[in-house]
Amino acid sequence: MTVRLLAALLLLCAFTTVSCGGTGSGQSVTVLGSWTGAEGDAFRAMLSGFEKSTGIHVDYTGTRDARAILASELHDGTPPDTAVLATPGDLRTYAAAGELRPVGGAQQGIGGDLTGAAGPDGVRRPYGIVVKAAVKGLIWYDPRTLPAATRARLAQPIASFDDLAKIASGAAAKPWCLGLEDTSNSGWPGTDWIEDVILHESGPDVYDQWVSGNLQWTSDPVRKAWQTFGSVVAGTRTGTDAILLTGYGKAGAPMFADPPGCLFDHAGSFITAFYGQTPGRPQAGRDYDFVPFPGGRAVEIGGDLLGMFRATPAARKLVAYLTTAKAQEAWIERPGSGAFSLNRSVPPSVYPDPLSRRIAQTLASAATVRFDASDSMPTVMAAAFDHAVLEYVTDPTAQRLDRILRSLDQVRCTTGTGAVPPRNC
Repeated sequence: MTVRLLAALLLLCAFTTVSCGGTGSGQSVTVLGSWTGAEGDAFRAMLSGFEKSTGIHVDYTGTRDARAILASELHDGTPPDTAVLATPGDLRTYAAAGELRPVGGAQQGIGGDLTGAAGPDGVRRPYGIVVKAAVKGLIWYDPRTLPAATRARLAQPIASFDDLAKIASGAAAKPWCLGLEDTSNSGWPGTDWIEDVILHESGPDVYDQWVSGNLQWTSDPVRKAWQTFGSVVAGTRTGTDAILLTGYGKAGAPMFADPPGCLFDHAGSFITAFYGQTPGRPQAGRDYDFVPFPGGRAVEIGGDLLGMFRATPAARKLVAYLTTAKAQEAWIERPGSGAFSLNRSVPPSVYPDPLSRRIAQTLASAATVRFDASDSMPTVMAAAFDHAVLEYVTDPTAQRLDRILRSLDQVRCTTGTGAVPPRNC
């Protein structure tokens, strides 16, 4: 190669966006997240498509301590460009504090504005995206253990929880599987029950008022939801100690016993991973199936959110990319991912099996989609809710419930929701 030709190539490299020896743009974006192992690999597969299409390098740090690391880095003034947030409550807290940057209209899909929050000026804007979702509030059962007449009734829309309870009460086995243990977060499977009852029996407006801290815990809709949960506790196969000590992932295992120890398990789409680890390796469709929570086309979801802490051009491009059908499909197609998308352009055929396609259709056809209520509440309020469930299970009497609800109202009035003072305090 002549000196003159070499000089020309170096000049070309210096004045174009094409990198000699690679396709990089010279831009980079940092992401802090909690996904490790198989989840981390799935997320990196999503990021790979972004890097190839834009030339932007993504520096991803995956750690189970992401929440604490993010708080530390924000305190030091060195936040990542973007980060996966543990709950919608965290997103709202960071938005109100002025730590997060609005993401504009980056995500318009199933559920509409699920990541809106009030900024430091009190104006509500979208401050994040849902990278992947889990569908909660599904009622799981083993078709082999139910009479044909019961299966036929489950194949039809169920109007209310009372109707489902009547279906369940006709069987010889105890109807409800229930386990509340989850290391430091025990109790949340019970909060999911109460949330689903409020959303489906009282509607999204009441649900939203309650989540925002503007509806009293002692109000009739909330009290009735707790009482419904109390009827579930009374209809479980085991005593109080077993409910408190049984992990949520193992609670449904007795469904597959012969004879079955319980018939129905209330859990999210992620529970299938635990069913697959049960002795006998139950198979979807044959050994377990689901019906949506009764009472209309409302769906509660859990979700992994991404927030932007530094609004660099590369960060904005990444946020926009992660909600596209191409990016979402990269995660959904991976076996065992358990991911569900809010992007309506993602076709059901992308999901890996018939059962997950039905779950995706349940989400896509929902008239109302809401985030998990306790995840959306301030951290102190959510922790009090978890603890209250555990306390109630030990003594689900009217007198104990009155004390619990008054105590939760005290926490509500003390905690508030950040920018908006709670009502009725």
